[in-house]
Amino acid sequence: MTTVSRSMFPLSSGIKNITTMKESYDKLQTQLATGLKASNLAEMGTDRYFDLALRQRVARIDGYQGSVKTVNLRLEVLDTVMTRLDTIESDARAAASAGGGGSTGANYQTTPTMAASRFDEVLTLMNTDIAGRYMFGGGLTESKPVEEPYTVLNGIGGRAGFKQIAGERKQADLGATHMGRTTVTTAADTVTFAEENAPPFGMKLGTISTTSSNIAVTSPTGSPQSLTVQFGATLPVAGEQVSVSLTMPDGTEEQVVMVATTGTPVAGEFQIGADANTTAANFGTALSASVKQMAEGKLVAASAFAAADDFFNGQGQTSMRVDGPPYDTATGQIAATAANTVLWYKGEDSTDPRHTITAKVGDGTTVGYGVQANEGGIVNLLRSLAAVAVQNFPDADPTSADRFSAMVSRNSTRLADTQDNSSGSIAVISVELGLAKTTAGAIDERHTAHKAQLGNMLESIETAPGETVAMELLALKTRLEASYQTTSIISQLSLVNYMK
Repeated sequence: MTTVSRSMFPLSSGIKNITTMKESYDKLQTQLATGLKASNLAEMGTDRYFDLALRQRVARIDGYQGSVKTVNLRLEVLDTVMTRLDTIESDARAAASAGGGGSTGANYQTTPTMAASRFDEVLTLMNTDIAGRYMFGGGLTESKPVEEPYTVLNGIGGRAGFKQIAGERKQADLGATHMGRTTVTTAADTVTFAEENAPPFGMKLGTISTTSSNIAVTSPTGSPQSLTVQFGATLPVAGEQVSVSLTMPDGTEEQVVMVATTGTPVAGEFQIGADANTTAANFGTALSASVKQMAEGKLVAASAFAAADDFFNGQGQTSMRVDGPPYDTATGQIAATAANTVLWYKGEDSTDPRHTITAKVGDGTTVGYGVQANEGGIVNLLRSLAAVAVQNFPDADPTSADRFSAMVSRNSTRLADTQDNSSGSIAVISVELGLAKTTAGAIDERHTAHKAQLGNMLESIETAPGETVAMELLALKTRLEASYQTTSIISQLSLVNYMK
């Protein structure tokens, strides 16, 4: 029996087509099972270039969103701390407001105690960290930016704390005679009021005036400065006065007013004598008493704030202390060193604190959220609290009332809400951090929207629509079954089947 050659029929091409359809069928089955058009990049053809580019963009967005998440966490912590600092400042401001402190013995004791408590809390907040990353040292985040509160006030290991620095400054400002580094001398009918040769310390003479035409005054001249008050043959009348303005160590102005009287003089008065010389002697004695009272009262308060200004150095400043001993005759200051003084701040000292820590949250957007404990508003709060915290107002001390009043008055001025507009104030820092958070949030929203768009584009490239694949699979199955059946029939054909 002779079999008809298969070359007479297109069997080989049919088998090839079946093989191709089988491969397509297997691929469709895989797409239906995985939901993906391709199992590798090679199967994607030219779409792979778009796919890779889109995935790279999505990865970059994921990185930015991770950065935003980290920034938001830190900004939330900073916001909590800044809110608390604002509350502390407000409480201290209220305590320093007119009548807020009072003048009773209880307030004498509680005011320094409350100030010390707030001071402790502020410095503790400055050492806030997130997983060991400290938030108030600018770019130096690996170590605590400030010393411990107790150490800052009391010193440690031979290094002076603020209490010692303030005590030394008090001696330098008061002087050995407690006249605020000034002298009052009388010669015949003339009283001379002069500064000692101590430029940084004590009280400095300002303007002088009189309401009496019978008293001749000269304005301060020379270096150190001095002024004179001269009484003539015609004596002043009761009620006439001489006023001298004095600049305190912290830069504030005070006035000594001497009023003429014919009776027994009280503080701030001088008795009109029988002649010019006697009147001058009485004036000199009364002026000395008034200057000493001011020095032991208001000057001591001003000295504490001056010491705080020198010790709690702000941005770009150096911590200073009195060059001594001796201190009551000191004539200059020296820079504090880590060997002899507790340097309260150990973080970064940048003129642009916010950019000491930055985060890139978008292709063209970077937010800065660094904060330094030595910024103006924080330092101002620390100075004010520390100056009060180291005070002592014994009921038996006749200077307590004046010192307390002067401390409260200066705190009220320094903590006034008008300071909120100053660069580096607590309010300004809070606003700038809030702006950084708002910026990061807005960028994150854009990232989310953009990422969704990219996801849709990736889906159109990578995803195999289930309904479409199923329909193609059924159609291909029908064709494949038909091809199998046809090929099977053809493969069984033989010429002998048609011979008779």
